[in-house]
Amino acid sequence: MKIIALIVSGGEGKRFDKNLPKQFFSINGKSILEISVRNFFNSNLFDKIIVVSNKKFLKITKDILNNYDTDIVVGGTTRQNSVLKGLEKANKYKPKKIIIHDAVRPFFSNKTLNKIVTQLDNFDCVVPYLKIFDSVRHYENKIYRNLDRDKLKLIQTPQGFKFNTIFNAHQKFKGEQFTDDSMLAYRNACRIKFIDGEILNFKVTKKKDYEIIKKMMESKPNNSVLKVGNGFDVHKLINGKFIKLLGIKIPFNKKLEGHSDADVGIHAIVDSILGALSKGDIGDYFPPSEEKWKNKDSKYFLKYSKKVLDDEKYIINNIDITLICEKPKISSYKKKMKKVIASILDIKENIINIKATTTEKLGFLGREEGIACQVLTTISKI
Repeated sequence: MKIIALIVSGGEGKRFDKNLPKQFFSINGKSILEISVRNFFNSNLFDKIIVVSNKKFLKITKDILNNYDTDIVVGGTTRQNSVLKGLEKANKYKPKKIIIHDAVRPFFSNKTLNKIVTQLDNFDCVVPYLKIFDSVRHYENKIYRNLDRDKLKLIQTPQGFKFNTIFNAHQKFKGEQFTDDSMLAYRNACRIKFIDGEILNFKVTKKKDYEIIKKMMESKPNNSVLKVGNGFDVHKLINGKFIKLLGIKIPFNKKLEGHSDADVGIHAIVDSILGALSKGDIGDYFPPSEEKWKNKDSKYFLKYSKKVLDDEKYIINNIDITLICEKPKISSYKKKMKKVIASILDIKENIINIKATTTEKLGFLGREEGIACQVLTTISKI
């Protein structure tokens, strides 16, 4: 492996909230921790992502990151101890570079990550910082004196390191305490490159910081391009004992005929997502001519469409589903259907709409010979 991301999420944050650490508070439905992890995943720069968790909050960390391919390790009693445990885990992968980041700085950009990774070709350590423009004073024992702000830097994460260099530094200074990893690198005579940081990449330390971020995100205009995808599918009804619709089994005297499990609803959703992305249709990826897809659970296809969506860096805004059939009646199953779809696509249930209609006994659908489904999905760039 070449590059690893190490995200430190081991703090208890008692200054923030006595019951729940700040990294688990939500912004627009996502925890601060997940936003940080997702940003690393979406960068496509890293071969592995390691998250260091406080032992007390290991379960909630695992639950939040259930849909992300991460290694989660238990941290130590201090930030420095936690980073070392993460580095020990990373060492098993023998990486060349590692990026260390505090989970409670969720709004770093891909631009910063790319700069750090690129500069590590020439330096042992790359550190983003902010310049200070306000006047700075030192006050102690009634002595009030000026400090030269041009010589001061506000240090941020993520910070990048040649792996062996920072791993050796942490082992060498194990008994000492440092507030960030770049200081260990400095003590270990590393070549440090400072790059411009980002003013929005501030650390959530107090409740006031959290409120600022929430307001900032809620008021942020959505300038991304909206895309719309249409999906349609139909399957024949034959004798059976149950029917698969939108991921759940419904007792019925017929079933849908198809190469896979013939879940007409999920097939239409997949086609609508692929259509919005201009990525073809379900048959391009899972052709009925291939035996390996015979009787396959259609939830697998939906999970794949989610991966394509993530790879293209889009999120779902809304899914509108229309089932067209005389029977079975689905009103009592809508809640379960929404839950299944939302879980697979990692979206909120309230952006999924399910409705059903009939053709007033007209045509093959009216004669109960089949079931059709039409889906409209809107997506936007992350």
